Amino acid sequence: MNISPDLLLQYGAVVKHYRRHDDIFREGQVAFYYYQIHTGLVKMINRGEEHDFIQGIFTEGESFGEPPMIGEFSCPASAIAITDVQLYALPRRHFIELLRANFEVHFSFTVHMCNRVLYKAELLKSINLGLPEERIIAVIDLLKSKLSRDRYGHDGHFVVPVTRQEIADMTGLRVETVIRKVGMLEEQGKVVVADRKILRAY
Repeated sequence: MNISPDLLLQYGAVVKHYRRHDDIFREGQVAFYYYQIHTGLVKMINRGEEHDFIQGIFTEGESFGEPPMIGEFSCPASAIAITDVQLYALPRRHFIELLRANFEVHFSFTVHMCNRVLYKAELLKSINLGLPEERIIAVIDLLKSKLSRDRYGHDGHFVVPVTRQEIADMTGLRVETVIRKVGMLEEQGKVVVADRKILRAY
């Protein structure tokens, strides 16, 4: 969801800054705010005893953590800054007022939530079906379709902005498996590795 920053500020949003690896909120906390990213990357993550699971990655202009905020239930995942992040935080009460007063925004928000459900379904399908290399490509392609080409593109390639560990956390694979399979995908010409970054052609 991308609501005009001017409109968010009009309804009382404040600008918050987080450093890389900072928690924005934690699993189990009560959700008080609508969050929209101005700059940076954020991941939604569930921590496990042996492995973490990344539910999604969000970037400039996107919102995150809306379901618990709207539904008034505890956050089912933690939100962590992947990079330094600047975001708008609008209290729930003011966000509801904004939706009530702006039908177009309300409708866009509904469409956005439907697209979020679709993204989650595609992500779950990609990590539960197929070979490890197919899971890796599926996650990279989901990110490629979602993130800005202007910001994450270089010489006709998508520059994957997450680490191999984060790809492992998104696919349910071990990081060693991801490293090995990325090498295999490079040999097959499906990705390029340059300066330790993974690139995938558009």
